[in-house]
Amino acid sequence: MMNSRRDMVKGAAMTATGIVLGAMSSLKSQPAVAQQPTPQPRESISTNRLLVGKVAFVTGAARGIGRAIAELFAANGANVAMLDIADPSRLNSSTGYRVANMAEFDQAVASVQRYGTKVLKIQVDVRDLAGMQAAAERTNRELGGIDIVVANAGYCAWHSFEDGTTKQWEDVIDVNVHGVFNTAKATIPFLKQRRGGRIVNLASVGGRAGFAGNGAYTCSKWAVIGMTKQAAQELGKYNITVNAIAPGAVNTPLYRSEGQMRSMGVSSAAEQDKLIDPISPLGNAGAVEPEDIARTALFLASDAAKTISGTTIDNALGFNASYTA
Repeated sequence: MMNSRRDMVKGAAMTATGIVLGAMSSLKSQPAVAQQPTPQPRESISTNRLLVGKVAFVTGAARGIGRAIAELFAANGANVAMLDIADPSRLNSSTGYRVANMAEFDQAVASVQRYGTKVLKIQVDVRDLAGMQAAAERTNRELGGIDIVVANAGYCAWHSFEDGTTKQWEDVIDVNVHGVFNTAKATIPFLKQRRGGRIVNLASVGGRAGFAGNGAYTCSKWAVIGMTKQAAQELGKYNITVNAIAPGAVNTPLYRSEGQMRSMGVSSAAEQDKLIDPISPLGNAGAVEPEDIARTALFLASDAAKTISGTTIDNALGFNASYTA
């Protein structure tokens, strides 16, 4: 009996190995396919339809990571409410950077609409709780609910800890901390109505370590991670998961801004990458695109992450290997 059982196990293992080797051989025999240029919007992003029937509420959606998340969610079947301040005159205390304008917002909305799901464009300031509540109510009314919330809107004013002005501190904290809170407060009632949902907050490696010259930004991103943990503790009983993403250097208007470069003591993207490469175990600092962060958001928004809450996922070319924990 024992020998017979061993023979059965051995036979099954050989069969499985043969299948794997056969598949590998088949793959190797396929002709090489030349890589095609990436179109706009990026058609190469995942279209596994992981979010069919879901409604996503995404702040800071006019550019960068927010736009990439809105596109990827729509490509995977979600109806998307895209929110942005889209008015540089309303938030301009930072030197060397401007927030998105309406033309950029319109371009982002048109790009997301190409995926064929419903798209709602809402101009709103995340610092305005009443405005955010109205936006959530409109999303619920016009798109039929809210399942996924992405608090992505962010702002930075570069200065030393000592030299920052009260206005700079207020603007950064209001957008990055109060804005995340306002986004959650406005949408939680609708997540509860769905008997569950996902909240994804955008933190930063600046919320994991200290960075000279980032002023209130570093403080604000530590706060986002703290809020994420508290909200996860409190909302779990409603089947609402709350997680954060901590990106590193990403090719966005914020990171590639004159203000960010000045704070790093460089004057070009190439010089930025040269500084970041040595502290990035995966190297190639210039390779991280908003779509890379969007894929992490898609994972957290999908059923694949239904048992994950209260955590922060670092997407930073391995820079997090330098943390103490």
